Amino acid sequence: MGVSADLVVASFPPPIARNPYQRLLYEHLAAEGVVLDAAPRLRLGWMWRNRSRVQVLHFHWPEWYYRHASSSQLVRALVPWPRFVLFAIRLWAARLLGYRLIWTVHQVTPHEAVQGPLDQLAARVLASLSVGLIVHDEATASAIAREFGAKAKVHLIPHGSYVGVYPEGRARGEVRRALAIPDDSFVVLSFGQVRRYKDLGLLVDAFTRAAIEGAVLVIAGLPTDEEESKRLLRASQENRFLVPLLDYIPDERVAELYGASDVAVSARGDGGTSGALILALSLGLPVVAASAPAYAELTGEGSAGWLFTPGDAGSLATMLRAAMDASDLADRAQRARECAGRLAWPEIAARTAALFRSL
Repeated sequence: MGVSADLVVASFPPPIARNPYQRLLYEHLAAEGVVLDAAPRLRLGWMWRNRSRVQVLHFHWPEWYYRHASSSQLVRALVPWPRFVLFAIRLWAARLLGYRLIWTVHQVTPHEAVQGPLDQLAARVLASLSVGLIVHDEATASAIAREFGAKAKVHLIPHGSYVGVYPEGRARGEVRRALAIPDDSFVVLSFGQVRRYKDLGLLVDAFTRAAIEGAVLVIAGLPTDEEESKRLLRASQENRFLVPLLDYIPDERVAELYGASDVAVSARGDGGTSGALILALSLGLPVVAASAPAYAELTGEGSAGWLFTPGDAGSLATMLRAAMDASDLADRAQRARECAGRLAWPEIAARTAALFRSL
């Protein structure tokens, strides 16, 4: 018999269909008696109507509620400010209505912080009105303490793994043939949305410098930055080693893509939560990652792969060559699986549910 459903939580934004993180979190929270509201709205009317039913407003990426997507630079600069004022009013109203605000801080400032002052102000307001701040690593906890002076509110709960989430898919050789990659190639995979903060230009530069004969770099993921995508396509025309798969990768193709690769790489050096890095560990692939504290912590101080100096193409090239020359790939792959094994969802959900109730 399960735990009684005595706590209702609304997620902002609601679970994103193409990212399993929130789905996994709330599915496991349900086993702890925490129910996810089906259709929350950060609106005064919704908050008034649901004030006696929903207890917690759980934020993940607050920029969804004040930023404005537009091709016009002027619109992007001006419109978010009145949207932010409305966002702040709604947060204050939520507190007055008795809701508990909890923010899982995936990174202190949003990716591509084009609205620096606004992003900082929005983060400060949300942090001040939240009763608890969940972080996935010590580095983010320290950054919050420096930025907001909210150390007492910070609770460290890891990001769960993706073990068992994706179906196995096709055999390694079949996937390589479909991508026109020779069987004897050394394949490096960069997986995830194509965005500027991923430092993909740095990765291509480093791969060029590494000059690894017979190596192939596969960059796979949904392009959300048009200019970044165009740069990658141009680079693929100039560099035969680059295989761009710039599209949404369906679930049934994810694990097989990792299975067809030898090493995963995450070039970003910002130190924010990296779902792609956790995914690689979950699928048992050694990783080349920046030596940011969060990534060093995730990879067992690099025991599950290799760490390079953030933002340094030469350092990244050196680590790519080290991966190519490694004689212990199988051992590092096993350590990757062990790192992911420490990120079990049942324990994470139990700790999260206990925190929700304690606040």
